[in-house]
Amino acid sequence: MSLDADVGLTRGSLEVRCAVHVEPGQTIAVLGPNGAGKTTVLRVLAGLEHCRDGHVVLDGEVLEDTASGAWVEPESRRVGVVFQDHTLFPHLSVLDNVAFGLRSRGVARVPARRRAHEWLERLGVEDHAASRPRAISGGQEQRVALARALITEPRLLLLDEPLAAVDASAKIDLRRTLREQVSGFDGVRILVTHDLLEAAALAESVVILEDGRVSQQGSFAEVTARPRSSWVARMAGLNLLSGEASADVLRLGNGSELIVVRGVSGPALATIQPRAVGLHRERPTGSPRNVLHSTIAGIDPHGDRWRVRLDGPVPLVAEVTPAAAHELRLADGGVVFASIKATEIDVYPM
Repeated sequence: MSLDADVGLTRGSLEVRCAVHVEPGQTIAVLGPNGAGKTTVLRVLAGLEHCRDGHVVLDGEVLEDTASGAWVEPESRRVGVVFQDHTLFPHLSVLDNVAFGLRSRGVARVPARRRAHEWLERLGVEDHAASRPRAISGGQEQRVALARALITEPRLLLLDEPLAAVDASAKIDLRRTLREQVSGFDGVRILVTHDLLEAAALAESVVILEDGRVSQQGSFAEVTARPRSSWVARMAGLNLLSGEASADVLRLGNGSELIVVRGVSGPALATIQPRAVGLHRERPTGSPRNVLHSTIAGIDPHGDRWRVRLDGPVPLVAEVTPAAAHELRLADGGVVFASIKATEIDVYPM
């Protein structure tokens, strides 16, 4: 089973153009900020929206093709969808919610309910079979929604922000359950999310969608190691700069320069790990080849580190330990010097 889709449409002021190709047994995560068009693409794949131009082909079957006029109704597509808000039927029991997909395909009541029981047991919510959706937790609702999607044995599984409506306390357990169930599903899987951790746990590769356009795609490691947009860099916890590289110098748009390791010429991007940015109250001496005069713009606790936002010719985020922050009296704000070794700056073609 494979998916080949090229989706083009307009939603309000947003122009969406997204092409994806997913191999059998592969999970792709479509990531991006809110309003980027991620759910719109998913709805097109499910048949809940029409393309303005493009096509959707699942395992050789044309589900939509604007050139030829081909169109397969949503109920006739072998597609399972797990929506962000679960969309369970409030008037049906948990058991009947899960059995609904089979019943709508003509399966008799008794075998449909028997298979629904099996799926509820598999997902750990069998004890709630007789309950109504309003009587169970958000995490349990999402397990029920996943069972309802998988019971019909779809060829394409679409997960729309599956953990967004789940309490933080239930996310780790549900993420593990999702990974187990998704890995055992041999069809095509697409996860829509804005959560990098969710993508890392559930997908082998990612497509970054920003302002309706694909800005980057590849393996999770490739995309997060060398981001091509500030949104991805921020999600990956990296500083991202752009400029013109020549020999061992990266010239930024505002005229500032950084000394870097040779290897790239022309328009370039550069990433710097926040932990590679040293902070000093006095101008340092020694090995750092880049020393920047900066001003503390803010400090945010981040686990066992403090993230220090710096204003200056080269805006950066540095990470220090609470002890170092106390010793440097960073909470007082003011001027600091940021030092970065040339070898800590990863430069790559734009």
